[in-house]
Amino acid sequence: MNTTISKQHPIAYLCAEYGVATELPIYAGGFGVLAGDTVKAAADMAMPFVAVGLLYRGHGVVQHLSPEGLQTEGDYYFDPLENGLEHVYVDEEPLFIKVHLTELDVWLRVWRKDLDNGVSLYLLDSETDQNELVERDITQVLYSGTQENLIKQQLILGIGGVKLFSKLGITPSVYHINEGRPAFAHWQLIRMYMDDHGMNYEEAKEAAIEKTVYTNHTLVAAGNQSYPPELIKMYSKYYANKMGISNDTLIESGLEENGQFSVTRFALNTSRKANGVSSLHTELSKKLWPQYNWVNITNGVHRGTWQHPDIQKNFHDNEKLWNTHMALKKETMQFIQKQTGFGYDERKLVLGWARRLAGYKQLPILFSDLARIKALLQNEQRPVQLLISGKAHMGDTAGKQMLQEVIELFSTELAGSALFVPNYNIEVAQHLTRGVDVWLNTPELGKEACGTSGMKATLNGVPNCTVADGWAEEVRWDGTQGWQLDHIDTANSLYTLLEQTIVPKYYSRNTHGIPVEWTSVMKNAIRLGDEYTGDRMLNQYADRLYVKTVD
Repeated sequence: MNTTISKQHPIAYLCAEYGVATELPIYAGGFGVLAGDTVKAAADMAMPFVAVGLLYRGHGVVQHLSPEGLQTEGDYYFDPLENGLEHVYVDEEPLFIKVHLTELDVWLRVWRKDLDNGVSLYLLDSETDQNELVERDITQVLYSGTQENLIKQQLILGIGGVKLFSKLGITPSVYHINEGRPAFAHWQLIRMYMDDHGMNYEEAKEAAIEKTVYTNHTLVAAGNQSYPPELIKMYSKYYANKMGISNDTLIESGLEENGQFSVTRFALNTSRKANGVSSLHTELSKKLWPQYNWVNITNGVHRGTWQHPDIQKNFHDNEKLWNTHMALKKETMQFIQKQTGFGYDERKLVLGWARRLAGYKQLPILFSDLARIKALLQNEQRPVQLLISGKAHMGDTAGKQMLQEVIELFSTELAGSALFVPNYNIEVAQHLTRGVDVWLNTPELGKEACGTSGMKATLNGVPNCTVADGWAEEVRWDGTQGWQLDHIDTANSLYTLLEQTIVPKYYSRNTHGIPVEWTSVMKNAIRLGDEYTGDRMLNQYADRLYVKTVD
């Protein structure tokens, strides 16, 4: 059953979210943006590649902030046809996919976004007249609702994805499961091998495993869901009956020792190989799940999306590179002023911190010693500007409280020196990763599986000041391309680096007003970024994960 990757047998990439464009809000954060970058990189490389996800309808994606800084969520209604999607037709008829859930069939309309070189992203959508109102809502909201609705989404993604490929006449060489959410593809693959190839259950199960690879993107509990087995059995019964096996047999691949059904355990048990997304994350994954076949493939970012073309063009000339950087800083300031009503002097040293507002990312560390950070920001001779952006998940009360406290600080003690940029999305991230001077990253060690915002910054000559977690653990930070923060005494090491090294280096200019030492750091940062592109990542996926090797 081993099939060579080709246009006739592409890689099938299954993921719950995709960040391909700001105007298509079907992503929640960095995981989705990574998936979008992966699809775009595959298109650039003309890799045989087809992706499938779900079409969410923009519920809860807009970040509203009260004057006190309390986050609430609003909806962003959009017309798929006006935002780069089109209906899919087969034999001149609109294509619908049917997925059985407990006692009923759910019909899924199919949308497609075409990229270059034959690469397409397909999206399944339950908002169609064939469904009752309750079923139409299944794919409306990303990562929201009851446990049962989340399971319905996962079944639709996995089972519906495999059915979609069959309807399109696509026979994938490999199925790439991203996180555990699409892992129910395994059930449909088993049925396909039993029905089409006359295999018994055990043979079909092994054939499905041989066709499947899995990427774990986080060790945080929210990304590794578990459900009561009774809930899974409600949905597995139909498929077990079709396979002629017991319900218990079908779900046993996902059962943990505590009796819960883990989608991560299920994905691991139904794949021939798994990968982590940075060296440290892979090592931690091996310790947590030691009995599986792990390889490391560190994430990468799509150069065309994240690196401003003028940075690459002016890389070799200090003055041109610096002038390009200052122009991008001005663009970012003007963008933020338009978004918030507040501007700042872009000639200042500008620090950026932007990502999901989750507790383990430790934003409050920046303000541990308020007097010290205030003295840094408000120094009259060498002032510093701080820019923060990010969203708390709609159900994350602690994250919202943290944001409220930070915004209160920005409107009082740090007014004029620190700004919060709302509605963190691809467009905001593009401006920030190009238009600041230093990219801050302060996670709790071992919690950041990879992190990619720092890669985007380096491609634009913005050095990182970071805890050595995720991808940053792979770099020997020596001050020539960025700086390493102590993972225990993070706040003190940040303040000290700013006071003694970063601020003086930035403000040290030659007779032409160019910070020559700083532009040297910028160039080295760009060289570092060249090692963390989506092209490199996909080549490693092809070599280490997709192509089956003989041990």
